[in-house]
Amino acid sequence: MVTEEKKNVLKEVLDYLSFATDMIVERFGEKHPEWAWIYALLVDYYEEAYKAKDTGKPVAWINFGVPPELFYAMDIMPVVMDALTGSLASIGSAVKYIDLAEERVPDYICANNKTLIGAALAGDVPLPDILVQPAHPCDSNLATYPVIAEYYNIPYFCIDMLYFKTERSAPYVASELRKLVSLLEEITGKRLDLDKLKQVMQYSNQAHELILKHEVLRQAVPCPYSSLEAISEYGLVLTLAGTPQLVDYFERRYALSKDKVSRGEGHLPKEREKHRLVWIYGAPTFDMTLLMWLEKEYGAVSVANMNNNFTMQPVEDLSNLDSILMGLAEKVTLLPMTRECGGPWENWLDASMDLIKRYKADAAVFAGHVACKSNWAVIKLIKDKLHDELGIPTLVLEMDLFDPRVASTDTLKAQFDNFFNVHFKG
Repeated sequence: MVTEEKKNVLKEVLDYLSFATDMIVERFGEKHPEWAWIYALLVDYYEEAYKAKDTGKPVAWINFGVPPELFYAMDIMPVVMDALTGSLASIGSAVKYIDLAEERVPDYICANNKTLIGAALAGDVPLPDILVQPAHPCDSNLATYPVIAEYYNIPYFCIDMLYFKTERSAPYVASELRKLVSLLEEITGKRLDLDKLKQVMQYSNQAHELILKHEVLRQAVPCPYSSLEAISEYGLVLTLAGTPQLVDYFERRYALSKDKVSRGEGHLPKEREKHRLVWIYGAPTFDMTLLMWLEKEYGAVSVANMNNNFTMQPVEDLSNLDSILMGLAEKVTLLPMTRECGGPWENWLDASMDLIKRYKADAAVFAGHVACKSNWAVIKLIKDKLHDELGIPTLVLEMDLFDPRVASTDTLKAQFDNFFNVHFKG
């Protein structure tokens, strides 16, 4: 348990998000109420996670590549650890945990994992009832999640996946999900309620149908979304898929975007939208205000991100558990980052080219996280292909998405300055 003199990281994030929501409402009032919608929903989510242990609800730590629907259907609180650690990085609290973790683990382990390890070692985060991750795409997860589980004697499950996506992939992953269901039933002492799972999946389908429709609107010129909103929705979808709250959010967002597009209105006026950027990997998690600076300094709107590229289809057949698990298995293999980085490099190339074409981008940005070694191995191939086939320049940044000490915001700004001066001068 967390001692009284220590502050639970869930409460720390909850306090920050509440403060951010209040500040947005106070500063922008009725003009941009949608800017607070994401934060308000995340406040509710983290508040539920914060209270889960006290109310007796089981808690699962899950990786971004694990669908939360199964957990909601079984009354288990899914805490997406990547969303939590990303939130800690954004408020400047990750560094202390990274340093603490490096007293125990190698420095080349991903800062995302080190933030979680450090928070657990500090006793600042309540331990879960189970820890779940997929086999793709992250080697650092595979090297740390089972170790965390063994160190704290927590039940652990890895959703095994095939490297190549073939006709065998979905059935194999579905069999893995069935094993997970059995383990969750064993831990909770409750059988999975199929009717409740169907209801959760109906919410999931409704949200994803709206997401796909909304993506078409977001491709408009000028873009109806701000750069910050485009990436912030990533955490929202990861944490709330399968809930009515996510359906309500995207119904409102779709209606708002449709109205703006019909009037030819963008986040920036059309004459001020000078450039459209697609982030083909990562985002400056420790300082998302960099995206706002790009809009102000260069009229460069970050219209799309690999992490927020939700292209999977809703699960069509909800008639039985087998068909639902097959649909969720397909979703697991097509989740952002897992789809691009959990197989041959062509997966990433094809997804990048598709994003750039659909969103009418004139430049790509690779936020090169120092821990993602496999991506560094092929970024030159990706960069060359985007240039040769689409005429698109790519800015390659070397940074740590969570730790500003590797490359500060000022360092990144200087690299953007050079990039725009070289490729778009005049």
